[in-house]
Amino acid sequence: MKRVFGKLFEDSLQVDTGYRIGMRVVKTIAAVAICLLIAWLMGSRDSLPIAAIAAIVTMQATGTETVKIGVFRVLGTIIGGIFGILAVLIGLSMPEYAQGLFIVVIPIMLLFNFYICNLLNMKDACSISCVVTIIVGSQILVEASFGESLAFTFIRVRDTLIGVSIATIINMLPKLAHKIRKH
Repeated sequence: MKRVFGKLFEDSLQVDTGYRIGMRVVKTIAAVAICLLIAWLMGSRDSLPIAAIAAIVTMQATGTETVKIGVFRVLGTIIGGIFGILAVLIGLSMPEYAQGLFIVVIPIMLLFNFYICNLLNMKDACSISCVVTIIVGSQILVEASFGESLAFTFIRVRDTLIGVSIATIINMLPKLAHKIRKH
């Protein structure tokens, strides 16, 4: 076992003394700070991690990559929310849902989720979509009503949009500033 893990991490566990913090890190930290500020100003503690995580995951090396990842992140969140709400609706109609039937219903929703994401050629949206399906579909297990689950889904989409938008804007700023200075 040690031999397997030793070989696996041989190159990755060495210290890189030449590493310097780059612009992507700076832009990511700025995006997270702005997301946290917006969530705080909105008075929404629940929004803090969702918007900030969306900004971290969305931030890429280039603006084009950031937009692509951001679009998939938002669409995946929406698709996952839809299947999560379907799981909640099924759960509300089945008294046995909270007693273990969710173990069957949520994976079935994930199957449909994967199918739709792949059908729409959005493979990059599959993982976040499934995560949202599980989170929303589990709301009923904490005795959330349909209205609360629906509100939770809309807030999650809104917060994801905030994080994605902030990351995209922050990532585009250096390029925009360069173009302005050039002219």
